[in-house]
Amino acid sequence: MQQDEPEGSGASAASRRTLEIITAIFFLMVGSVVMWDSSRIGAGWGADGPQSGYFPFYIGLLMNLASAVNLLLSFKSGRSESFVSRPQIRMVLAIFLPCLVYVGVMQWLGLYVASLVFIAVFMRWQGKFSAVKSVLTSTTVVAVLFVMFEIWFKVPLIKGPLEAALGY
Repeated sequence: MQQDEPEGSGASAASRRTLEIITAIFFLMVGSVVMWDSSRIGAGWGADGPQSGYFPFYIGLLMNLASAVNLLLSFKSGRSESFVSRPQIRMVLAIFLPCLVYVGVMQWLGLYVASLVFIAVFMRWQGKFSAVKSVLTSTTVVAVLFVMFEIWFKVPLIKGPLEAALGY
């Protein structure tokens, strides 16, 4: 008996064909927006040469042609093999969703506090490190980054209320 999926990989979360169709539609939309906006600012040939939207318009057109071909091939394709299994997508989401929260929280807490919490939580949750090791490591990393960017390089990064209270 031949198997298409490795043993223990679980049920399919999405087929390859479905994701190819979704990707082709997405890039058709992007190419259309590029063409529309390029037309809006001028995509023709003026007296002094190409207008500012000339090259982006044709890039969008090529993008749409390639996406349309991919979309047609995807609809014709009989590929029903799994692109990703449910356990695999769970592993990806276990990293992606906390990163999304981190980026969102960074706007209110600032880069340094959000990074300290993010590193410590990830070390505990994914790495199974002790609480002491997680806090010490995250604090050290954030302190080094703060000194490097704020003091040595004088590059201001996103600050939160803690940095404001400390005068930065």
